[in-house]
Amino acid sequence: MGLLIRFASQWVAGETMADAIARADDANRRGMGAVLNVLGEHYEERATVDAAMDEYFALLDAIHARRMDASLSIKPTQTGVTFDADTYWQNVQRILERVRAMDAFLWMDMESSRFTDVTLDVYRRALAEYPNVGVAMQSNLRRTEKDVESLLEVGGIVRLVKGAYREVPPVGTADRRETDANYHRILELLFERGDRFAVGSHDSAMIDHARELGRKRPRRFEFQLLLGVRDPLKDELVRDGHRVQEYIPYGPSWLPYFTRRLRERPRNVLTMVRSFISG
Repeated sequence: MGLLIRFASQWVAGETMADAIARADDANRRGMGAVLNVLGEHYEERATVDAAMDEYFALLDAIHARRMDASLSIKPTQTGVTFDADTYWQNVQRILERVRAMDAFLWMDMESSRFTDVTLDVYRRALAEYPNVGVAMQSNLRRTEKDVESLLEVGGIVRLVKGAYREVPPVGTADRRETDANYHRILELLFERGDRFAVGSHDSAMIDHARELGRKRPRRFEFQLLLGVRDPLKDELVRDGHRVQEYIPYGPSWLPYFTRRLRERPRNVLTMVRSFISG
């Protein structure tokens, strides 16, 4: 397990808030912002949700005290969506009250498609009261282009990602090619109709397309890349004058996140095996 944790540290800051703050400080020193995320999903007990909320507030306090260039990203199933929409909304609202007092920003993560409708409903409700809140949208869902169109009509702020959850037709896309085509199309939509959004991708083709679109249609946009992925590219984007944020997850519930990273990039399994052999 120790070797597994060592390898996972490529993508996970560590198990504690102090680990995450240290990585965020490093991102700031390199000219990037940080998006901090507490790992953990599908909480079924209110005590567990309450503990996640306490961690969120402590994290916001740490960000504020250190005057960091950092924001928070929260998961629906950590904040009560598994109970009901009202619980989810009330918890999001509590966090947003603190975020507004700090003049900060909140990202709402997206999970599997069974939670898409309720997440978007709560996001629209949040956006009506708090201007500094954005939501992740996944191009591996066939519905996403229409959802993004709808959000842009009300001033929505979108982080466009490909999606880390397995989705199958008819809800999801059939394969990576369709996911990429969706991403490409929605990216153009954001540069055409959007004003403030995030390009969440490590795909060189998508990043180059965003840079080209940004030259033709200047917009307030940023690149968001995961901790431990394509660090030289992050530095290059910063040097070129782009706003870059590093998405930094942490917490004891790191194993599901780690396995998703391996599944997305199978060659990482070979790297992990090599690290085991080398000790």
